[in-house]
Amino acid sequence: MRVLSIDLDYICEPAINHNKIDEIREENYDQWPVLKWWQLFNDFPGEFRHDINIEYFHYCLRVYLRALRTCREVYFGYDHDNILYGLEGHTDIDIVNIDHHDDVFSGVFRISDEDESGDINSTYERKLLECYDRVMEGNWSLWLHTKGRLSSYTWIGDDKSENIDHIQYAEKHLPNFTYSTMERYDWKDNYEFDQIFICLSPSYIPPLQWHMFGTFMTIYEEITGKKINKKDLHKKYELEYYYHGCTEYITKGTGIGEGPSAPRIIY
Repeated sequence: MRVLSIDLDYICEPAINHNKIDEIREENYDQWPVLKWWQLFNDFPGEFRHDINIEYFHYCLRVYLRALRTCREVYFGYDHDNILYGLEGHTDIDIVNIDHHDDVFSGVFRISDEDESGDINSTYERKLLECYDRVMEGNWSLWLHTKGRLSSYTWIGDDKSENIDHIQYAEKHLPNFTYSTMERYDWKDNYEFDQIFICLSPSYIPPLQWHMFGTFMTIYEEITGKKINKKDLHKKYELEYYYHGCTEYITKGTGIGEGPSAPRIIY
């Protein structure tokens, strides 16, 4: 099964990298997107640059339009782990992901000054996925691999991405992982996909760039005649597993939720 995935934060590389400067430290703000950006705009009025990379925008748009010629199974979501809903029940998955982030070790994986061994960090995150299903928008591809469902994964990224240092660990932990860029990747005129997924990643890019997501959805509705279910945009696969471990711990061996119980009188 061949899947095209496009994260629109790829187009917003100039703004994302600007927002990483030490004076802003956006990671200290609320992670609810609208609230986060309201706080940041109030604390840093006029600071944010809302540039997009026009060349990257045209690249994503052209790839998307060419893929739409033959593919009608298209999904949209705000966070990238939403892609997993459309992949349920599928194995032997080949993914081409156009993204500012690698989405292999972008979750709890960190390389710090105290621990410069990224291999330790990457092994730790893989164990979290294998043992606890610690899946989220930054490591969904590795999660698919731990489930034995991923055949290949190609990241078309940007050499300016802060995740470039993850590549050596992705190559070790993710078989058939390939990193490329817009300039280097050869499509070989093959834009045929079984499925397309588009996401916005609104926590990473400023609101004045969110309209791009609407553009991609409008194109889909106009070309296919289908309507998007707006409620599907909000779905987040991480939450499917957020309390999964708690439920397993509480109900294991109890019969809770497995069928009707005999009525009992409580005195």
